[in-house]
Amino acid sequence: MLGIVFRLAEAPGYSMQDNKLYIDRIEQHFGKYKNHELIQYTKSLVNENGIDWDAPMQIAIRLDDNMNPMADVNDVWQADGRWSKETAEKFVPLLQQFARDSEFDKFFKENTDLYNETVNRFTPIYEQVDPNWYSIFFGRESSDSFLIIIGLGNGPSPYGLSLKYADGSRTVYAIMGAWETNNEGLPVYDKPFPYFDTTTLPILLHEFNHSFVNDLTEMYKDAFRESAEKIHSILRSRSDNRAVNYPWKTMLDEALVRAAVIKYMKDHNFEQSKIDKEIKFQKEWWGFSWIDELVAELESYDRQRDIYPTLDSYMPKLAEAYKVWSENI
Repeated sequence: MLGIVFRLAEAPGYSMQDNKLYIDRIEQHFGKYKNHELIQYTKSLVNENGIDWDAPMQIAIRLDDNMNPMADVNDVWQADGRWSKETAEKFVPLLQQFARDSEFDKFFKENTDLYNETVNRFTPIYEQVDPNWYSIFFGRESSDSFLIIIGLGNGPSPYGLSLKYADGSRTVYAIMGAWETNNEGLPVYDKPFPYFDTTTLPILLHEFNHSFVNDLTEMYKDAFRESAEKIHSILRSRSDNRAVNYPWKTMLDEALVRAAVIKYMKDHNFEQSKIDKEIKFQKEWWGFSWIDELVAELESYDRQRDIYPTLDSYMPKLAEAYKVWSENI
């Protein structure tokens, strides 16, 4: 529903045309509602507040099946500063009204077969994931629930989000899009991502890594701040470097998440050519030029689990490594 709303509001992150069959159905059903009060308000949120890309999904995961805010989770404006209490409280009632006015339930039911077929097509990718690796490698058991969501109209961009409940538990989401279709217009998930020279499995591993990595770097961000800001400043001078599309803290998250994907690939005996391709992609396309050194640090950590039982316990040593890299980069 949120993907459809932000598509109608012409948000750049939801305006891709990668899944024509479903997008045509959206246009046929919802096209006449583009002047609805919700869509006009959503346009202002996109243009004035920058609510696009993962921000719509941040509020989506906090609504129940009746599109009411869930009471036992952290508020969206606490998780994402692009939202505010005022904008969220105005948005949600308009969303509920739009769902009624546009007969969203009818559209959803009419597309049940497509949704189910999409899940069937994604399942072989999911079945390749070893969920036990995460608790073993990061050194802590996770009570998190891991959910994969397919956003058929969202475009190719994936999002790794998590939802914190009042009792301390979490639900971790890998929100995947649809970017390649066959002759029948059905999603295909064994092809590389558009613009990215990587396939679906590493992207899925990437999004789940975020649920472990982001909290760790948040805990130790003061130890990393000086060196990460220095690296970020140096990279900013290079016009072709995509790593600095992120703030320095997010750059830190992304580098560690990507290095952990490569470590996963090594631990699961991926073909060396695929590992090399992933490393090259992270270095040359994204600009994480220190990815080899970061992977080597993760391997060093994993060889010393008697001294460092968790990645948490290794983070101060990783912060020291970043100081060296900031001098050499």
